Amino acid sequence: MTASDSELWRLWRDAAGRQEVGERLRGLLDQIDQQVGLSGFACEQSGRCCRFESFGHRLYMTGLEVAWFRLLVGATPVFESGGSMPLPVIDPKRDGCPYQVDGACSVHGDRPFACRVFFCQAGSGDWQAQRYEAFQNEMKHLHEELGLPYRYMEWRQGLADAQANGL
Repeated sequence: MTASDSELWRLWRDAAGRQEVGERLRGLLDQIDQQVGLSGFACEQSGRCCRFESFGHRLYMTGLEVAWFRLLVGATPVFESGGSMPLPVIDPKRDGCPYQVDGACSVHGDRPFACRVFFCQAGSGDWQAQRYEAFQNEMKHLHEELGLPYRYMEWRQGLADAQANGL
């Protein structure tokens, strides 16, 4: 029996709202931040990679990651500067991340794993691929531990689906 979309989003939301799951996910993000610090790669914060079609790539993550992110940022994401903005319009056809505002990431502190490990720098591809693979293995393991369905989805579509299912 296959779970409906609304049931999947409810499962992911409920799991993402559990303190121990949030701590595990935050721990994984902290680990990649440490690895990035040691890698020699640095984000130029140009915003180019956030414009997916123009840059020629896609951003993918699991339903659990999308649900956790949505719970973190809530209905009014807060900028690192302290200001806030209404939840952006989620349009999977838009060229770029809905959280990119004036060329910058409005949720930089809570950005997903894929955003933390992707760099525009030449030579970062192999390093990124290794980190993606290791992280996805950790995510699969976490899903198995929690008895959650594992679904890998494009970022904007996942955000739109989460929103359509009440998250």
